[in-house]
Amino acid sequence: MPLAITPEGEGSGSRKSRSRGRMRQTEFLESKATPALHRGSKQNWGGTSTAATFGMTTRSMERAQHQSSLSKSANGPAEGCSKRKRAKLAGISRRASSERSSKKGKRSQDRLERKAKKINRWGEEDDGSCSSVVSSPLREPYMPVLVERYPDGTQIRKPIDTATSNKYRDMQQYYYGKLARQMEMPTLIPDTPPNCLVNDPMLLHIREPSRKIVLRAAQFVVGISSSIDGEPLARCSGFWIDYDTEKRTGTVVTTAHLIRTERPSLDAWLCKDEYAPNAQVTVHLRGGTDAKAYLLYHQKHYDLAFFRVRMDSYIQEPYFSDEVTCAQDIFELGRDESADLVINHGRVEYSNPTVYERHHHMYIQGPHRDREYDKGGPVIDLHGKVVGMIDSCPAGSFIPSSILLKCFHLWRNFERIRRPHLGLKFSAISLLNPVQVEKILIEYKIDEGLIVEEVSTGSPAEKCGIRVGDVIERFNGKCISTAVEG
Repeated sequence: MPLAITPEGEGSGSRKSRSRGRMRQTEFLESKATPALHRGSKQNWGGTSTAATFGMTTRSMERAQHQSSLSKSANGPAEGCSKRKRAKLAGISRRASSERSSKKGKRSQDRLERKAKKINRWGEEDDGSCSSVVSSPLREPYMPVLVERYPDGTQIRKPIDTATSNKYRDMQQYYYGKLARQMEMPTLIPDTPPNCLVNDPMLLHIREPSRKIVLRAAQFVVGISSSIDGEPLARCSGFWIDYDTEKRTGTVVTTAHLIRTERPSLDAWLCKDEYAPNAQVTVHLRGGTDAKAYLLYHQKHYDLAFFRVRMDSYIQEPYFSDEVTCAQDIFELGRDESADLVINHGRVEYSNPTVYERHHHMYIQGPHRDREYDKGGPVIDLHGKVVGMIDSCPAGSFIPSSILLKCFHLWRNFERIRRPHLGLKFSAISLLNPVQVEKILIEYKIDEGLIVEEVSTGSPAEKCGIRVGDVIERFNGKCISTAVEG
């Protein structure tokens, strides 16, 4: 029979015969290899293993043998039993496997449902109003009106039965409860306290960058409250300054007036304020969580108090800047009684303290307001760095970071902040009326320094010969122009 030659030069008939030959050869080799596989031997064919000869890797062969052994152990004596008995055992095995699969699927489904239905803070299952789970739209229930019509055209409203009335009342309670929970979502809160970043048109040029700066700084701002035997004592703000990763504790600094119980005099120089170191102090974190705080140290002169707080999660520590200039834009941060962020804007003002105030304050120029909650909170610049802490003695004042950092250093190294008492009160020449400064310049040829206004009797300054009216130009060889620098 003639063969048709393909373009490759090979006939179709030869291809069929060769393929049949290869199939017969493969069947022969498989028949030879089957006993070897069942016996687990490694019989070689031409120097190669049976696994390599038939395209099986050693790992797949081991897997096949393992599955074969598992099936034998599962079926038990099925090999030596009749066909009917083997079929019965196979049916039992299939039913057991099906039951295991159904139980496993049910457990997986229950786990997914529990994950989807989270328990909210009201003790109810979340119906989707405050989560990402898709829920049905909120609809206000209505009472159906049943009207009976008569042939003469009159209509009479039928009374509502008790079951329908009770169902309507239950649906109303559910509706208003869900609506109340929905309106407490942060995205739907209608009345948020106003602040300068929303209502002050003078901050329009710095509003957008200031929002991001304030939100970053808010991470280390906390609210703090104190009480004695359950009776509220004070409420203020503070901020983190340190975190110990090994002990999982953080350190909060705030004003010492948090634990002050008595203030018999407005004169801070008399140091007659009384404090309660054993007061119960609670730190109010953002997000609505609270933590108990323990007093480490408080300093009366600088009005500082340090508290230790147990914190399992990492806290954001602030960056400080000791460079503060006059008329610099700053933000005062704090937290109110609901732990919501309090934001106020101002500008740094240099001014001489009154006779009742200490000399380590700087002042904030801005609208007069009540600093009930943000005292003890941080003052930040437009870069988000802390430049001071809001003080509670005079209204609109803060302790600059140049003094805070020195106090932190002393406390960390010596666990106390010692301050030598000089017995002096003075005012800066550079902050006086220019008319008075001109007279001093003409008379004494100086326009910077500190004018001594009061010398305490028996103080070290009096023993050194310093008198009222003298001018201090240098301190430790360094020129000083303001009381804060001294």
